[in-house]
Amino acid sequence: MNHQAGTDTAHEELSEVLSVFVAQVLHCDTDTLLRFVRQAELTLPLLAVLALVERQGASSIGEIGVRLNYTLANASLLVDKLVCLEYVTRVENAKDRRHKLVQLTPKGQAVLAGLQAARAETMAQQLLQLPLPLVTQTITLLRSITDELSKTQLPTVIVETAAD
Repeated sequence: MNHQAGTDTAHEELSEVLSVFVAQVLHCDTDTLLRFVRQAELTLPLLAVLALVERQGASSIGEIGVRLNYTLANASLLVDKLVCLEYVTRVENAKDRRHKLVQLTPKGQAVLAGLQAARAETMAQQLLQLPLPLVTQTITLLRSITDELSKTQLPTVIVETAAD
């Protein structure tokens, strides 16, 4: 069998099984996410900015706009709201003092950590409904996967959907 054909088949199977898995395990996650967003006085666009700054580190408003496909004005408005909520701060760009960088505050880091914990708990509750041997296998497999993923810094892949 040709390696590319095997890779294509694996990709198709992985996409299919992940689609079903996500639908089954994460169906309650939407409620958790929306409840958390409301409690933190966020909107989904604000959460997107927070998550981006967490992933990329200090970012300019222009970079945030480009990465999230927001206009500069919209990105700036979102950052202003996050500054008011004390989730991010603007800091001087060492390379160009005329421009500011946006970075997470400890409060912003805490809100994202809280969201991650809440989502993980929701998923854990779903998976704990499985038979114990399968839960044990799942834990072992997830540890192996996360160990492998932590060894390699994988590039962020953005898949465009039909809505894009």
